[in-house]
Parts: sequence; structure tokens; C-alpha cells
Amino acid sequence: MALVKLQDEGILKYLVSQNVDGLHRKSGILPNKLCELHGNRNLEYCVNCKKDYMRDFGVRNKTQKSCHDHVTGRKCDNPACRGVLKDSIINFGESLQAPILEAGFHSAALSDLCLAMGSSLRVTPAADIPAQVAQRGGRLVIVNL
Repeated sequence: MALVKLQDEGILKYLVSQNVDGLHRKSGILPNKLCELHGNRNLEYCVNCKKDYMRDFGVRNKTQKSCHDHVTGRKCDNPACRGVLKDSIINFGESLQAPILEAGFHSAALSDLCLAMGSSLRVTPAADIPAQVAQRGGRLVIVNL
């Protein structure tokens, strides 16, 4: 709620998250101000037309044999497409989506302050995003145990 208030006041420009629980979107962080590096458990997308579907439930297919099988079992609702839908979760051993990662680094390039909250800042490339702000002379505030 505090982050949403900062967003609404024009202070929070962009949020980069490693969480997949979808709480940032549910809290009111605007999708165009949010970079979900590891995906969102409630978001699936069409492999053909790339349309996103934000659900009010976890989209993972419980019958999947592997966490690397991302097919949810649903189809795109566009009659001209009807493509296969996949979940957006990035599991260990999978590559982050380049456009999403690039958006995180782009926000860091524009930032004069970065709040790093609840992270050890040890896993790259996500840890490199706040480091980029500090290396450019911006302020870095680390909040964790």
C-alpha cells in the first residue's frame, strides 16, 4: 500500500519485482510501471498473438509433468487466433524474457534513487539493476533483515 501511495503521488516511477505472487498488480501498481522479472502466477499469454490474460486464479496447469511445461490448457479467446496459452512464470534454469529485463535496466538508467527491498542482491542479473543506479551516482537504499 505504501508503494501504491508513492506511485499515486508521482514519486515511484517504476517497480522491478522478482515476486511471482501477483500482489504488486493486485495492490494497484499500474502494469506500465511494473517489471515482473520472474512472471506472475495469475498471468498467461498467447504464444501466437501475444495477448495477455490476467486471471483471478493461478494459471499453472496442475497436471503438468514438469515445471518447465508452461502450457495452461486454455486457448486464446480471439476466434481468429485460438493459440495456446502459457503461464508467464520463469523457473530456475530458464532465461528471463529479454524485453522485461531490458525494461528493468532502462528504469535503472533513469533513476536517481533505488529502493532495494527484501532481496539479498546476490542473484544476477536482477541484482545488477540496483547496482546500476549506484554506479551511476544515484542513491541506493537497501531494506532487508
